[in-house]
Amino acid sequence: MGDSVNVVYETLGRYIDDLCGSIYLGTARGKAVFYGKAAHPLTPTEDPLPFMNIFYSHGLIEITAVWGRMEKGAFLVRMVPSRIDVDRITGVIEITFHPVGGGVVVITLHGNPGLAETLRDAAKACRKEEGKGEGELLSSKGQPLNLITPQDSAKSSFP
Repeated sequence: MGDSVNVVYETLGRYIDDLCGSIYLGTARGKAVFYGKAAHPLTPTEDPLPFMNIFYSHGLIEITAVWGRMEKGAFLVRMVPSRIDVDRITGVIEITFHPVGGGVVVITLHGNPGLAETLRDAAKACRKEEGKGEGELLSSKGQPLNLITPQDSAKSSFP
């Protein structure tokens, strides 16, 4: 099996685990982009955008997305968010994650003020609990990565 197929199966497995053992926060259409030396899309960035499913578990926010009928793809991020911004007029929510290895992951969701408030509350809970365990970043649009939380003080990098 190819790497992208493995990412799809890994993401689907995590999604099912989250349905059983995490707190569901919401679903919204959205996109994810990694910004390092250059912008690297982690999900499709054109319409139709994939549905992003958002969960809270053990001090971390986990966002999963699976897309495609012919060419399947998937995305998963599991980290403590650095920032959540909301455009009150358009309802667009931006969640920023800072992987230990550098760069920034920005997830843009087309949600509503209620979802934004829920995400802010979850982010506060993440900071109180200090995110237990490893952070993760997987995308079928790039090589899968395991990112370690700052508490684990390991180094990682984006390809």
